[in-house]
Amino acid sequence: MNFIQASELKKIFKLLNEAEVNYILMRNLNNEIPSNLIIGKDIDILVKKSERNKIIKFLNFNKYKIINHPLKKATYLYGVDKFEFLFNKNNQILFDLNFQISVKSLDFGQIIPLDQSIQESAWKNKRLENLDDGLSYWTFGYEDEFVSLVARSIFDKNKFETNYIERINKIFNLINKEDVIFKLDKVFFKFTSSLIKLIEDQKYNKIINNYLEFREY
Repeated sequence: MNFIQASELKKIFKLLNEAEVNYILMRNLNNEIPSNLIIGKDIDILVKKSERNKIIKFLNFNKYKIINHPLKKATYLYGVDKFEFLFNKNNQILFDLNFQISVKSLDFGQIIPLDQSIQESAWKNKRLENLDDGLSYWTFGYEDEFVSLVARSIFDKNKFETNYIERINKIFNLINKEDVIFKLDKVFFKFTSSLIKLIEDQKYNKIINNYLEFREY
């Protein structure tokens, strides 16, 4: 298995921070970045649509070029902008630009956004993560990360993978539960209380089926 050079990942995030590019690293499960990111795996970053040209210009300057995205022909609904891949063939780093926090619908896999309140909170509450190895990056606040991981597991993954479960468990005691419940209500409605209880009870294997079978709306 071949990995991206840690020094290259540290370098590009250092440059992003110094250039004051407004971004959010959406996931870094198991601290893949900087030392354990497999070549070919993309890095999901959230960018404001209004700042698209700024980050494209920045990445172009650093030898990243736009390439075809595998979801180019997907159906994007309710104002979601198409994802964009930017790739640097020299260091093999691949960025996946997301302009909204979105998931795939459970019926036909259309790309749909999470509630606007969650979009706004992501930018308002983003935090700077400083790792011991000298890497710093902007990422979600714990509440928005929690909501994003749960929604992605249910809608995109259709399962709770081990690394997702470990991260959700790790930040569970760091979140403001009232804030998380408010946001989950915007996505899961009356299933939210059952969802939280299943997470608290570590019954991740029951969440997907219980959600699909839920009828008490």
